[in-house]
Amino acid sequence: LVFRFCILPAMSDAIEEPAAKKARTEEPEAELDAPAVTGAKVSNATFYVDDTTINIMPSSFDTLMPLTDGGLQYLLAGAKANVGLKSGRHMFEVKILEVMAPLEDANARARVPQPRSQLRLGFSTAKAELLVGETQEGLCFDSEGQFIHNKVKSQVSQKFGTGDTVAIVLNQDSSSPNGNTVSLFKDGVRVGPPQPLPEQLQGQTLFPALTFKNVAVNYNFGPEPWAPLPFKCHMINGSAKKEAEVKPAPVAPADGMYEALFPICLPDEGGFDWLDDFLAQNPSYTELSDRALLHWCEKSGLTRPKGYSPLARASNDKPEMGMGIAVIDDLSVRRVLNGVAPIQKRNFVIMEVRGNLLKEERRELTARWQGFRRVATVFVGEPPESFKKMSQQLTLKMKQEAADQEFRAKQAAEKAKFQIEKRHRQLEKEKKKAAKKQAKMQEQMVKKIQFEKQKKEAELKGEPAPEEEPEPPEEEEEEDEEPEPEEPMDMEPPKAELTKEEKKKWYCKSPVSDLTLYLLNTSLQKFCFPELEDGFAEIKYIWTPQDKANAYLKSWIQEKKLVSRVEDITPGDWFTTKFKEWQRTLQSWHSKNNGVKAIEAKKVAAKAAKEHKRKAREALREKAEKEGSELPPVEEEEEEEEESKQEATPKADFDHLDVFGVEDINDIGGGEPLYSAFQHEDWQMLSLRFELHLLSHSFRKDANDPDRSHVPFEHVAFYYNKYYRKPLNFKTFGVETFEELLELIRDSVVGVTIKGLKVIESQLQEELESLNIFAMLTEEHRRERNRRVDMGDESARLKMITPQSILEAAARATASSAAVASTTAAAPAMATNTWSPGTMTAPNMLMQMQMAQRQPQAMMPQQPPPAVWAGGGSWGQPQFPQQGMMMGGMRPGGFPGARPFGGGGWGKGW
Repeated sequence: LVFRFCILPAMSDAIEEPAAKKARTEEPEAELDAPAVTGAKVSNATFYVDDTTINIMPSSFDTLMPLTDGGLQYLLAGAKANVGLKSGRHMFEVKILEVMAPLEDANARARVPQPRSQLRLGFSTAKAELLVGETQEGLCFDSEGQFIHNKVKSQVSQKFGTGDTVAIVLNQDSSSPNGNTVSLFKDGVRVGPPQPLPEQLQGQTLFPALTFKNVAVNYNFGPEPWAPLPFKCHMINGSAKKEAEVKPAPVAPADGMYEALFPICLPDEGGFDWLDDFLAQNPSYTELSDRALLHWCEKSGLTRPKGYSPLARASNDKPEMGMGIAVIDDLSVRRVLNGVAPIQKRNFVIMEVRGNLLKEERRELTARWQGFRRVATVFVGEPPESFKKMSQQLTLKMKQEAADQEFRAKQAAEKAKFQIEKRHRQLEKEKKKAAKKQAKMQEQMVKKIQFEKQKKEAELKGEPAPEEEPEPPEEEEEEDEEPEPEEPMDMEPPKAELTKEEKKKWYCKSPVSDLTLYLLNTSLQKFCFPELEDGFAEIKYIWTPQDKANAYLKSWIQEKKLVSRVEDITPGDWFTTKFKEWQRTLQSWHSKNNGVKAIEAKKVAAKAAKEHKRKAREALREKAEKEGSELPPVEEEEEEEEESKQEATPKADFDHLDVFGVEDINDIGGGEPLYSAFQHEDWQMLSLRFELHLLSHSFRKDANDPDRSHVPFEHVAFYYNKYYRKPLNFKTFGVETFEELLELIRDSVVGVTIKGLKVIESQLQEELESLNIFAMLTEEHRRERNRRVDMGDESARLKMITPQSILEAAARATASSAAVASTTAAAPAMATNTWSPGTMTAPNMLMQMQMAQRQPQAMMPQQPPPAVWAGGGSWGQPQFPQQGMMMGGMRPGGFPGARPFGGGGWGKGW
């Protein structure tokens, strides 16, 4: 067997260029040989560790290699040399030693810039970012033959790849033929025309810079080139010191321990603004944080579906990556960097807002930095004036940007409106002009018709024909045009100014909080300042002394407790016992009420049957009298005796009863309960009274925090859901706000203000001898409500979502349909508040019924009206949904448009 192997070039740019393209580049060289250097020379050009990204592993062989594990294969690596060039003409060379091919996520190709392996070489200023070409302060050529400046790319040269010796020449000599340009050479041959230096980089000190991904790069700063150019050009090493600026080498610590700085700050109190200012003043420090990682992904060109706007992140401290690339989203990159960083000789800033405030996480972080001098810098409380001034400048900048955006949007809207109005005016003018022209044509036609008529009449009479009037020449009528309004001009946005309140603030408010609300609420009580026992060599308090900082932290935590939620609160045993007792009591009330209603229904049915028998006997008697036959026997004595026994039990005067004077709410007389008149909404209000009362007392017990004794208004819905496992929807009770809801049950729970915060407070004690008080309060409120409604006060009527309201709304919605009208004509009248199984609701009906049904079992009334229409043409037993049964699939009996389950075309599963 013969196997043939074909070794392809690692990069497509290794393919030889066409002859025509070579001819275009082989033009006479305009550059002249550089004169010999006199005086001191540069000899130590290199890349310092501080001036490289953390994913670069330097070597002593003038080689830079990037890390490619755990997602780092998607991130660019950057390095900036220590020698800057001020004047003259200089060059340096690079080679791609190896092209790496790490494993790649299947989803990454659409989100990562291609090609996956690339190299950029260029120049940038001292303050520019390490990734060259991404800002206005740097320029470069890349391996695809593109020239890049401020993210703008243009194809200007040939590609280069593995094995090619690539040189970049920076010409800052204005007297040279190619002055203030930068050129690219491959193997000593120019591969593209010189590119002019951007205006903002002319006259600047420019440092050699490399940016690469998935390639190992060998660099040559001189003094001798690997591939000589057509002209002599000084390399970095060997150039005149007067034409260069050499950055001093970083001073190694005396004890060999570099610094790991841990900023300690409170959330949303200037932590990241302080860090940005610190890094600007101390560029030798490298930030380690999720915020820095997200910024790195942005500069590497990774596509983030949400975008990189500050508003597209959940928090500043822990922004989610959201790249759609597994190794990026699961923070595998952070794992690799945590292992690599401690072995590099540089200073780090470990920015973890939440982690640095928690003792356990703080100790875990410091344990990773063995061999570093770990320093905690605490800055809380009132900052110095310099920081306040910086915060105000940041606030003004953000305010100005927002104002500019709003102004430009408004200006664009005005221009669009002007163009629409201008077009409308133009159409109106054309319409008027066409109308005038049409009228003139009609007038001429009328004159011509009249002339022809006169001409015929003259011929009949034998008279000479009249002369035709010549058509008047078309004259352009001068229209009295209104002056055109001037088009809105482009104007500069107004200058924003800080208000008095903004000038008093110490910190700039970020569009996004440092911590998510959940993390802040769950970690709040554990916040504390560092101690030496946490593994720190030094703890600095730079804004306020330690005692004042501790007092400030304590006060800050207490203030946050008042407005924050207890995310991990769980109902305690006391709550569970009380709620089960309430459920049993409420169930017994429902059972009692249903029993009474059933007896009443039985009595009505018996009375109806008795009346039927009486009429039947009378009919027989009348028939017997007519026929003269024997009269039927009378059997009323036993029935009258039974009826007299039933009527012997006296009933209470329900309407004039003293609600709070009742001894037994289950029997106020004749076996009738106090709550016999409760409707659906009354049972709802009854449950709401008890639930908010119990919530108020249970929260105080379960929170077990003297600073959290009441439930704030804004968190009632959250805690209600936590305790009762169901949402608290204000609109279910016919109100829009929680204040309006409290007004309905003010006899049980009220709102009070404590330390400027609105909270709920129960009017009843936590330990009650009996739960009857809630039924009494609900009955009293029902009577008061009915009295007000009878007096014409419609505002007292509850606007809750009830089965009856759903039926009425559905009936109104379908009343105007002709098809529905024809269906209803054949159906018997339907009683209100009645239901029948076996039919299917319309989609909106189903949704409303299910929404009404999403209440606890105890809140669902069981009592039906005494007699209801069951559908099908006969009177049946009371029909009403049972507790816990969903209302989907049920419909009012005889409701028009109903479809049966069996053959209505709904399909399987209904």
